[in-house]
Amino acid sequence: MPRLRVTLTLALAVLGGATARSPGQQTGDTALTVEGFLQNDEQFDLWTIVAPLPLHALGVQTFVLPLVGKGGRWSRYRNQYVAARGRVARVPGGGTPGIGIDVEDMSARVPPRTTHRTVDHGLTLHADVTLAVIPDRFAWRDAQGGESGVNPIALFTITNRRQAPILFLLPTNDFLCISVTGTQGDYHWDSTTKVLSPDARRFAVQRGGIFRDAIRLPPDAAPRAGRYVARVGVCAVDDYDITAEFDVQ
Repeated sequence: MPRLRVTLTLALAVLGGATARSPGQQTGDTALTVEGFLQNDEQFDLWTIVAPLPLHALGVQTFVLPLVGKGGRWSRYRNQYVAARGRVARVPGGGTPGIGIDVEDMSARVPPRTTHRTVDHGLTLHADVTLAVIPDRFAWRDAQGGESGVNPIALFTITNRRQAPILFLLPTNDFLCISVTGTQGDYHWDSTTKVLSPDARRFAVQRGGIFRDAIRLPPDAAPRAGRYVARVGVCAVDDYDITAEFDVQ
């Protein structure tokens, strides 16, 4: 049975275009702290921080901030949500976005409004489950009525606390089931992710291992301003269902 390995690849980057500055991460100085996901493009040995909200620095707006210098020294935080403190400067040779950050300090962060639950069936199952919608507060449109460029995700995590692997055997190719409901009960949206092949229905989360997946929420998931509740779980197993709230402005 294969060991489950998940690479969190986030398509949050929309470079350029107008965005609403009120919910964004802004700075007029070269020194800043930015929160986002640490990503690595192994082909080009490029480390980046993918921010959930647009970053404004040195006249540039971007969701993706490359690391300059020895970015690999932060590899222990790969695919994690982090806070990075450093200095941003223009990158020689230009390119997109044309700026980078020399990180002085980095630490893992729990995304805002992350919810937690423990699944404990004694000797047979012990796991921690978390869910966060990132960003937890956003607008689809900016102050001028244009697209803000935000791409919210539901980040779902299972951490195995047992001394043995957690084994999954899915009856179909349906993998993660997600739904979004307005807190007033006036709206509902749902979707399902799929495994790629029948062989992938059998997998394991090893002892001390972490399964992590990011599900993109399209505008149809929460089209109007208001508060919503996202629910995510393994489709064929009730044990891992969890909910988290978020707001659309």
